[in-house]
Amino acid sequence: MWGHRVQLQQAILNLVMNGIEAMNPVTGRPRDLRIRAERHGSGEVLVAVQDAGIGLDPQSMERFFEPFYTTKPEGMGMGLHICRSIVERHGGRLVAAPDPEGGTRMRFTLPAARA
Repeated sequence: MWGHRVQLQQAILNLVMNGIEAMNPVTGRPRDLRIRAERHGSGEVLVAVQDAGIGLDPQSMERFFEPFYTTKPEGMGMGLHICRSIVERHGGRLVAAPDPEGGTRMRFTLPAARA
């Protein structure tokens, strides 16, 4: 299965922009954003976007991917919902987790294309 390039770019761009915005209020420590892609298990690709932002509110994690739910004053609450929809349409799974060092880890897996 081949992925839709524009849709997957949009999902990654949204995760990157969310990470950058989450780091805006951070002071006193580096604002690092890490993006990586690697083989994961047999037949999957893992894409991860990790920020050093303010982190996740554990009480809101249940609603994180709901449409129109946002923690940003100017947010619409559609970005993560759309990301998850894109990833799931490609046969993958998107999850969010707090980073133990602060910030958030957004990870998704997709089936790897066969040559």
